[in-house]
Amino acid sequence: MNTLSSPCDLESVLATEELSRRSSPPLDPETESNALLILTRALASSPRDFFGTLVRSVLRLSGAGSTGISLLNEEEKRFVWPAVAGKLDSFLGSGTPSDFGPCGTVLERGKTLLFIHPEKHFTYLEPIHPPLEEVLLIPFYVGEKAVGTIWAVFHEAGQQFSAEHRRLLEAVSNFASSAYATLANTGALTPLLKMQPASS
Repeated sequence: MNTLSSPCDLESVLATEELSRRSSPPLDPETESNALLILTRALASSPRDFFGTLVRSVLRLSGAGSTGISLLNEEEKRFVWPAVAGKLDSFLGSGTPSDFGPCGTVLERGKTLLFIHPEKHFTYLEPIHPPLEEVLLIPFYVGEKAVGTIWAVFHEAGQQFSAEHRRLLEAVSNFASSAYATLANTGALTPLLKMQPASS
């Protein structure tokens, strides 16, 4: 029978300070500008589908193996993933507990965090494949309230996030905030918060 390993201390899987120490070439300004223009148009024309457009754009721009959005469902005390791109796309509709997981830690601390093998602390993540080599998450807000995170994952050993990746995720966070507010105002947010994995 498979058993989960004993968890490591939370601080041992956090490495956010490493972002500023790592060198990374900046994104091509024209490529980034074009991507932001696409996001602007998508938000105006199709807010219901916007989160999917956003995570696919971040996937292309960042070179990550997977990207996604997590939304806080306060009633059910969980984060739900209504949009996932890349190697973890089969986890669409999945999520993590609001009080014990990477997303919850980000919202609790109110800042960007970099995790290295977060499953060593949050052991329920161990079955996820491909493995979570590095996970970069940033919170996004509606008004003063944190409502979710944008995240990116590297799956291969040796792949690393840098301050440039953090800047990219922070640059698109305002789009996520605007989309969330629009969906909430039109009643279209509730189905996203209630999403479940396809196999459930």
